Amino acid sequence: MDKRRDEAEPGDKMPDLPPESAAAHFEAIGKAINDIDVIVTGLLERIPPSKPWQRQLRVHLRDADRHVEILRLAISLEHDITEIHDAARKLKQVLEVANVQTAGGRADGGTRNALMVAYRNASLLSALLAP
Repeated sequence: MDKRRDEAEPGDKMPDLPPESAAAHFEAIGKAINDIDVIVTGLLERIPPSKPWQRQLRVHLRDADRHVEILRLAISLEHDITEIHDAARKLKQVLEVANVQTAGGRADGGTRNALMVAYRNASLLSALLAP
């Protein structure tokens, strides 16, 4: 990410943070992505596909897992900041839909709480990656 900062076009807005703040910023981004990945993977392993709401939730979780990988690839390949933010926004949207559907459904409290935490992390991530 530092390489992109040096080569940024005048139209790209990278935050001008002191080195300590920049390191903390990037650490927060990495932690948020990892936390979302752990929650999504854990829920996919834990939720059986026996009931319709469980199958629907698993579809959303697989979609979220795919968006986590897209986001990681976009960051590691140093894509444009708007493309990275777009990937984070899509991840947030998928988790928001899963969170809303689960909040009003038959999921247990642990599943609801895990999805709420994943959605909040995705919201934070989207804000951290905003251009």
